[in-house]
Amino acid sequence: MKVKIGAKIKSLRLRDGVTQEKLAAALGVTAQAVSKWESENGYPDLEYLTPIANFFNVTLDELFEHDLAEKQRKIDEYCERYDTLARNWSPPEERVELMRQALAEFPANEKLLYRLATALWYTWSNKKWELAPGTWTDGKYQRDQNKVKKIKGWEEPTKIMEDLLATSVDDEIRYCSTQLLVFVYSDIGEKERAIELAEHYPDSKDNFLSTAFMSNYEDDSVMYSQRLLMSALCDLTCQLLRNANDIKTREKAIKKLLDLYDFVFTGQYQYYNCTIHDLYVDYARILLKKNCIDKAFTMLKKAFDHAKAFDVYSEKIRSQGEVSYSSAFTYKLKDKNVFSLKALPEFLKCVLKDENDIVYKKLNGDPRYIDLVKRVEKEIVQGQ
Repeated sequence: MKVKIGAKIKSLRLRDGVTQEKLAAALGVTAQAVSKWESENGYPDLEYLTPIANFFNVTLDELFEHDLAEKQRKIDEYCERYDTLARNWSPPEERVELMRQALAEFPANEKLLYRLATALWYTWSNKKWELAPGTWTDGKYQRDQNKVKKIKGWEEPTKIMEDLLATSVDDEIRYCSTQLLVFVYSDIGEKERAIELAEHYPDSKDNFLSTAFMSNYEDDSVMYSQRLLMSALCDLTCQLLRNANDIKTREKAIKKLLDLYDFVFTGQYQYYNCTIHDLYVDYARILLKKNCIDKAFTMLKKAFDHAKAFDVYSEKIRSQGEVSYSSAFTYKLKDKNVFSLKALPEFLKCVLKDENDIVYKKLNGDPRYIDLVKRVEKEIVQGQ
């Protein structure tokens, strides 16, 4: 038995004022055996676990709580390390190595598996762009899908994401796995599977962005052009940020992207409020690294506004069934049936209250930070 529960047994014993001798007598073992358990020099046999839990009037889950909490702490630590690498656009191979190390310690954990699949997909996607670049033919962007399929590396992340879709009940994991699977299947020519996923989970703009590459399924040339524009915008965003390896370049890229999104959407961002929110958060982090505190607060307030707008948009889809776009570049496009994802809770948890984030480290305690946190918390409560 590898699980360590000695510390939990000791804490329960001290809580109830029970001596090692009394516990030993109740279990029919020696006091020396209890002492060994508590010092982690030995473990109780399986037959003693239920009697121990009954003695202290706790469940088996509570008995193992100490170890479960430590396990979750380590998993969260791995996830945070991965997310930090991802935010800094580190090579995906580094993230793959980290997640393989994590899964060797915690096999089958969904959060770790999803991150591994994502890093593997990025690794393969980089090879795809290098070894099978697309071409423009008759005004449409096309790629040799047979050639793409022969590029090794898409099989493992696809298998992981398919398994997650079959077993996970986590909306975010299912949402993101679906999104990546539609991209993979459309890229390798598995069009029926890609459409099946996109139709069964028509949850976000990105799902139909991938279908922009499946021109055989688009009869409306204007709609096709608008979808292709959205796809190009998504790719451009990723490429610009991925290649921004220093603060000055990244800040310039973000400014250009914000101007571009405003030009395309003329303020009616709908789903893309989520992307704009991310850009403003990234911009705020850059400004904090430069100690531009006042400007950073301005960017965080803008991030808050777009997170709030995204949640309004998401609720509108749930109540109305679909949401349309209105700019000259997007008026043919509609969103339908998003998952129950919300931006404000993530903004609060993963940005404002993440003790490892520069936002928290630099601003915690500032009256403006406290006010912003209260505003976000208020909006979350009102939206429930």
